[in-house]
Amino acid sequence: MTLPLLCPVCAAPLTQHLASCGLYCANKHHFDKHAQGYWPLLSNTKTKPQVLSRQQMRARHFLLESGLFAPLMTQLQQILLDLLKTSEQQDFEHLDYQCADGYYLRQLVPAIAGSDIACQHWGITDAENAIFAAAKAKTPAKLILAALKKLPFASQSIDLITVFDSALKGKECIRVLKDNGRMLILQPGVRHLWQIKQQVYPDLVEKPLQLNLPNELEIAAQYQVSFTQPVAGDQALTLLDMSVFGWRANDELKHRIKSTAISSLEFDWQVVVLKKRE
Repeated sequence: MTLPLLCPVCAAPLTQHLASCGLYCANKHHFDKHAQGYWPLLSNTKTKPQVLSRQQMRARHFLLESGLFAPLMTQLQQILLDLLKTSEQQDFEHLDYQCADGYYLRQLVPAIAGSDIACQHWGITDAENAIFAAAKAKTPAKLILAALKKLPFASQSIDLITVFDSALKGKECIRVLKDNGRMLILQPGVRHLWQIKQQVYPDLVEKPLQLNLPNELEIAAQYQVSFTQPVAGDQALTLLDMSVFGWRANDELKHRIKSTAISSLEFDWQVVVLKKRE
């Protein structure tokens, strides 16, 4: 079975052995499927994958699975379906970049599978315990553990790349994206977690949103997803830890946030669909 994957050792195309599900290339480099259900595609067997904080992973897992982000998931499902349905293609290759424990894939893939769209889903991360958790949760995608500095995918082999809860680093996602492909990025908006942010920045004022996008890409569509939710103190603390400004909070502030529920916390995201510049 031919795949859009490349050997991380020699960059030759990878083929899947149907009986064992292992991957191999013409130069006899073999990559067995892990017993848990993912493929370690590492160029050096001595390379130590990243490991995320177990405590933060557990807190993030319980927060996301609580349904707090349900309004966002509903909007993302519709945006993705509309994006795929407006294309003239019949088959798609979808890569979820830095898929973590697979939460977004588990929420979005069933919605796509319920339509008439044929889509092969891939999830990739460089954190071994995250991909292990994604596989254990039966995330409906082909899961890859690999270094992100050089993605194990052929150039222009992916139709859709999604980037959730992660910064887009380097040019690899642009390399593997087809010329007519799309990249969907989820980015915090101006008012995101406003009531928590006010406690971190006492002099906080609202500023215009700035999108730092690669020069090779331009905006094809943009959506705002905003809503409010009540959150418990421990949920607020996890949201703080997941944010880009969480490092600014000292222990005293973290204790205060954890001790106080927020009756109406603002969630504000920008969903940006990008395409390659012509």
